[in-house]
Amino acid sequence: MGKFITLRGKHDALTGLPDRSAIRARIDSALQRARRNKSSTALLLIDINGFKLVNHTHGQEIGDLLLKTVASRLQGQMRQGESAGRLGDNEFVILCKQVEQAATMSILAQRINDTLRQPLVIAGLTLSVVASVGIVVNSDGTQTANDMLRHADAAMQAVKAQGNGGWQFFSEQIHEQAQQRMKIASGLAMALARNEFSPHFQAIVVADSGRIVGAELLLRWNPPEGPVSPAVFIPIAEMTGTIIEIGAWVFMQACRAEADWRGRWGEQAPYVSVNVSTRQLNDEALVDMFAAALRETGADPARLLLEITETALMADIDKNLRIVHRLADLGLRLAIDDFGSGYSSLAQLTRLPVNVLKIEKAFIDDIDKNPESRAVVRAVVGLGRALGLKLVAEGVENNDQRLELCGYGCDFIQGYYFHRPLPEAAFVDTVAREIRDGALGVATPLHFLIYVSTTTAPMARPAFDALLKQARSFNRTVGITGCLIYQDCYFMQMLEGKKEALEALMKKIKMDPRHCDVRTVIEGPARRRVFIDWSMDFLDLTPRPDEPDFTQWQRRTISFPELAEDARTCYKYITAYMGHG
Repeated sequence: MGKFITLRGKHDALTGLPDRSAIRARIDSALQRARRNKSSTALLLIDINGFKLVNHTHGQEIGDLLLKTVASRLQGQMRQGESAGRLGDNEFVILCKQVEQAATMSILAQRINDTLRQPLVIAGLTLSVVASVGIVVNSDGTQTANDMLRHADAAMQAVKAQGNGGWQFFSEQIHEQAQQRMKIASGLAMALARNEFSPHFQAIVVADSGRIVGAELLLRWNPPEGPVSPAVFIPIAEMTGTIIEIGAWVFMQACRAEADWRGRWGEQAPYVSVNVSTRQLNDEALVDMFAAALRETGADPARLLLEITETALMADIDKNLRIVHRLADLGLRLAIDDFGSGYSSLAQLTRLPVNVLKIEKAFIDDIDKNPESRAVVRAVVGLGRALGLKLVAEGVENNDQRLELCGYGCDFIQGYYFHRPLPEAAFVDTVAREIRDGALGVATPLHFLIYVSTTTAPMARPAFDALLKQARSFNRTVGITGCLIYQDCYFMQMLEGKKEALEALMKKIKMDPRHCDVRTVIEGPARRRVFIDWSMDFLDLTPRPDEPDFTQWQRRTISFPELAEDARTCYKYITAYMGHG
């Protein structure tokens, strides 16, 4: 591959590798030789992903030992014509002279990533790191050291944006992307002063009735060149640190909105939900900044909900625990956003002062079609209920998704099916209209009913299948759940839904020729659904061959009509089958 490069000059005190100034000088020298020899020079810029997390979690001493170990491993991978240096913090470079084929640089980059992925044992701790490697090859001698460092950095940033490490060659496309990022970063730095940001609000509604109970503040940026998507500018704001100032402004807008809405509508006012980023959590001034905003605006912290992604919270759980507990001490409520997409454990979840779980949109997208998504959502709802948390499903776009979520017992939903994000004035008009029309502040009550009946003839499986197919299809459309039990030519059924829907269904049931002597055992308001699956649970209690012989123990058989004489026992009996249908 050519001659080994000796990097003379200043060296980094921690790793012993050439430092930034030495690297720059040696790149220039290598490029001059490459022009004379008409050869190629390559530079690999290596970023150690997650290094700051190691520093924050285990302390600077462990971080320094990690950097020294990484430097040693990099030197161990050097071959003739390759040499390593440290740019600073968690960035290293490898300079390669007389590169014959650019493709060999990808082999080197992969070799580096493979060796760095191997577990590192440091002071008794087992750590692992992932590297993002940007590669630039200068084959015509036209670039300078600054050009190569800048281009390698652009390629590295492209890798980091994709996550999970890897390598990437610099290209014109990456160059354009880097320029676009720089342009956006420059614009973000002045956007607040230019008043280019505006808050939009997307309603959060009760899953059953659709009444508005809250709103998530969504930031919009409208520079003179035209709107920029949050998916584009938020990661850049995170990367550059401008998210700190922007996030403080966003929280202030959330506080002002809460105070204004409460002044307009009192207890009927929607709560305000606002996102807090990973970078904000790492800001020591965050809690004091939020406290000052609450004092200045007079906002009620109990009506403000901070959304923090599961991934951000679990990145440094011990440190973040301290932060979120301080935020909770201010009276603010906490939601874990995109729940189900990260790796939190139940033990960690119970340590957090959490009030709300927001279910990841990816699971909602095909909940009405995909059994796996359905199982995940059902598990998350069950977990939330067990912990006494409220559930919000994001990205609900059609009625089938809504019905599934209602069936599982999800409390609230958010998505285009009900409301798109609106400018504040338009959102205020929407809420005012609902209050004026009486649609806001009054929840549609949930009702339950249990009845027993006698079949007109013994029923077998094909008849049950036809009955269930018809019932499940109808009940799903009108929002009814429940459980049907068959035993010894008797039915017992519990139905849950809106009172009007249950009354209409009971009229049909009494006219159904498949059973008679329909008798209502108990009915009344319900606090929540017992049976949350739209499939309508069904149990056939006809004796089976594998059951024990009850003959000598059974003094008499108690029929459903007899059991119905005791409404409480009847209720306990059928609800005991929850989840067993």
